[in-house]
Amino acid sequence: IMAAPTFLLAFGPSVPMLLSFIFIMTIGEAIWQPRFLQYVAETAPEDKMGAYLGVARLPWFLTKMITGLYAGWFLMQYCPEEGALDTGTMWFWHGMIAIATPVLLILATRWMRKGFRG
Repeated sequence: IMAAPTFLLAFGPSVPMLLSFIFIMTIGEAIWQPRFLQYVAETAPEDKMGAYLGVARLPWFLTKMITGLYAGWFLMQYCPEEGALDTGTMWFWHGMIAIATPVLLILATRWMRKGFRG
């Protein structure tokens, strides 16, 4: 649900689409974040819960750096200083990148559940 609203922005710049994006992202964050932390806490050994929760945040740190690199490239390609703006295509490709992780996680569900204590 977190990646899906990005595709709303692919329809081009509009206030209703932006507000819909923000609303759906907020709902997605409220649903996803507690489940993620629960999953990490349940898989962590009792004596290493803090370390697991800390390391689980590492992808967010790395994502901020990586996103900055490709977002700058997207802006140069689709929103040049001179010429036509193509924000819809820019957001479409950003959405494709964002949706890759959930799709891959769904495909890897069986592998991830091996040895899961639930």
